[in-house]
Amino acid sequence: MSRRALVHAAAILALAAPAQAQGPYAPVGLFIGKIEEGARIFTPARLLPLEHPEALGHDYPTVQQLQGTEFEALLWLGAHAGYQLGTTLQRYPREPSPTWSYREFRPPPDSVELGAVPVIRQPRGASGLPGLRAALYDGADLVLFIVDTRDLSLADRGMERSTAMGLDLSRAAFLTALDAVAKRAGGTGLRAIVFER
Repeated sequence: MSRRALVHAAAILALAAPAQAQGPYAPVGLFIGKIEEGARIFTPARLLPLEHPEALGHDYPTVQQLQGTEFEALLWLGAHAGYQLGTTLQRYPREPSPTWSYREFRPPPDSVELGAVPVIRQPRGASGLPGLRAALYDGADLVLFIVDTRDLSLADRGMERSTAMGLDLSRAAFLTALDAVAKRAGGTGLRAIVFER
């Protein structure tokens, strides 16, 4: 299915579907790392609760298929951070689905909502989280993230050995760092924060 057809199908489903619950988000993001270190070079992760059957108790469960508005939202965030993710996300890990299976969670905003989202640009080192390139928030809630550690040494990341995700942080520590980014940036509602290269 082409990208245009996916967007069209998602829009039709959004109009036909009942209103989504205003519950929490299941943040989704990308970890991009150096294969030379043994890191996964491109890993989508959806931060479902650890007890969720799909999470399998992992801090960073790998996404098997992007769903609903995740595909378009990650393309949008990636473009603001200087990435062209369309081809890769279209085929990995599987072709995105326009449906949304997680009724207890809010999907990321759609392309219409994203068109009005302000993008706050900050210097590279301002994130406090090595490799953080971009994040989308709704108020204090994390919606999307992109972490790219390819150009950082282990020392830059405060690490002595490599890991699959390119950082050596528990989910709790990772989310605490991302919460701090949102607080420092301030603001309410939907907003993206992009850290320059």
